[in-house]
Amino acid sequence: MKLSSREAALAAGTGFILLFGLTYVVGAPRIKVWQERIATGQTQAQRIELSEALTRNRVHWDQRLAEVRGRLSRYPAATDVTADYLKILERVAKENNITLIQRKPQKEKRQGDCYEMPIECTWEGELNGLVRFLFALDQESVTMDVEELSVSLVSGGKGRLKGNFTLMGIYTREGDKAPALSTNAPAKSAAGSELAITPAM
Repeated sequence: MKLSSREAALAAGTGFILLFGLTYVVGAPRIKVWQERIATGQTQAQRIELSEALTRNRVHWDQRLAEVRGRLSRYPAATDVTADYLKILERVAKENNITLIQRKPQKEKRQGDCYEMPIECTWEGELNGLVRFLFALDQESVTMDVEELSVSLVSGGKGRLKGNFTLMGIYTREGDKAPALSTNAPAKSAAGSELAITPAM
């Protein structure tokens, strides 16, 4: 039996569709597995590259850890540190013309091998004084961090500012082991304190 050219073309098209469908059914799962393996390989390569970079910079991280350990004050286990941090805070504020309207020390909190003692403050002053005040705090021999800072204009104050901030004193206690450096949160350098600034309404 001889097929016409039209019938031959239809048969060829049907065969091609069947072949393509069979190939897709058999090959699609394998293609998906292959794609997943490529993605996994890329992720592993990135992790290896990051690990190698951290290993190459180990000396740098050790130096930063030593700096942080050197700056952390160490107090006896039962000593109240509130007076020490308040004294530093008030001295630095006075030297930079920042008026501390209110100071509220909070309860000490343990964070791993370190301790945190927050002091909630209400302040008033000028912008230049505020900048100098924050810089001076960062240069103190003890470790302190301004976690939250709100700034707003004093009504009718001709450029005078007011707001709130929380000063976090960070230290260790005698009898505790030396603090370890977290790989997820590298220690800040002496001039690199972060400020979370929230505009006041």
